[in-house]
Amino acid sequence: MMLITYNLLTPLAACLLLSGCLMNSTRPLPTGGTPSPWRAVVVYGMAVEGVWDAPEMGVQLDEYNLADQVTAGGCWFYNRTETNIASVPAPVRYVAFNVPAGSYTYKTGMPSMDNTTTAFIAPPGKVVYIGDFVYTREYHIALRRDLAAFEHARKQALPDLKGEVLLAETRVVKRPLFFLCGP
Repeated sequence: MMLITYNLLTPLAACLLLSGCLMNSTRPLPTGGTPSPWRAVVVYGMAVEGVWDAPEMGVQLDEYNLADQVTAGGCWFYNRTETNIASVPAPVRYVAFNVPAGSYTYKTGMPSMDNTTTAFIAPPGKVVYIGDFVYTREYHIALRRDLAAFEHARKQALPDLKGEVLLAETRVVKRPLFFLCGP
């Protein structure tokens, strides 16, 4: 019996050790939510206006270490939000995530309009609106930060989002480097 258990657990352990990025403590909030005193809620929108050749458009925000100017985490622990929408023109779709308080950067292979990297600050106990990531007819991702437009759509888009929503404070930072996990 011990041999069977060992034979079954060894491949499982190897898969876990080699898969990288095992833990992500961000949680989607499909209808919104309220942050705890030591976490934050981040909200952002996504839309496609131009022709996108892939079936989906994705947005990923990575936790960022402001002090060291690098993506926070590594192979074992890597906090990030991940969302995809259909790549057809449609109104902005809003999403919310419960995240560890801190700062987050937009991860993309697509060029931004001004080619800079911005960190968005998510303070503990707060709800912050990052902006709307929109793929434009000019073939780039534009970040539109219209808090009034979000507030207008808020009740229908995220009915359980409670409390005051703040426009996320920003900082220009060094472009995050990718990290490689492997044996």
